[in-house]
Amino acid sequence: MPDLQSGSKKQDMLILAFTVLPPGAILIIGWIAKGTHGTVTVALIVLMALLATAPPLWGFWLHKKSRIQERARREALLAPIIDYIGESITKPGDAQAKVGQIHERLAPLLAESLGDGARCSFYSYDQENERLKREVVSGGPNGTPVEFANGSDEFRNLRHAMGQKVPVYTKDIQDPDANLNFTLGSGYKSIIAHGAWAGDELQGVLIIDAPNPGDLSRAKVPETYVWVFASLFGVSNALRN
Repeated sequence: MPDLQSGSKKQDMLILAFTVLPPGAILIIGWIAKGTHGTVTVALIVLMALLATAPPLWGFWLHKKSRIQERARREALLAPIIDYIGESITKPGDAQAKVGQIHERLAPLLAESLGDGARCSFYSYDQENERLKREVVSGGPNGTPVEFANGSDEFRNLRHAMGQKVPVYTKDIQDPDANLNFTLGSGYKSIIAHGAWAGDELQGVLIIDAPNPGDLSRAKVPETYVWVFASLFGVSNALRN
């Protein structure tokens, strides 16, 4: 398949050739085939079959190309995170700044990968004062709480979720049997919470919420995917501490 980046005119011609022309060409060839016999008819039928496959093949190629580009983009965002973690270990004096950079890359990477208005927030756990302090938020509307103080219902619910060591999914916070009955504001209806751990030390909580009930199902956001990001938040936060 040709490279779509070589110019807009070439791209327009390819779109025309693979999506617009085949249906019309099939009709014309079919009309011509009615007056033919033998090998010519067979050849025209084969040609129509090839033309019929052109649009779906073009769509498949575009989808594959898009996936490759998206994977390359995510790898480009993840690579510096690994470097920052390494620099935080070898240069402890730079850990505060590096951890901030890690969080600023992780949060939008996760939020953008989920789409549909999803929002990603990380709250660090202040064990001494028993509170959760917001470190970073990305995606969706602003206005998330700065902290969850000890004694609040939100803190108790999140503290319980953090101790599960598995993601806690809530399809609809308005469901009377919901695991979590709140989000971070702006009328969001579904939520995932997962404790951010570094080994056996609890570092905070990763919260993902979305506008509509069912936006954050296990099928769409697998447990392992949530765990990877929660672990990266937890390990990086431990480096700062």
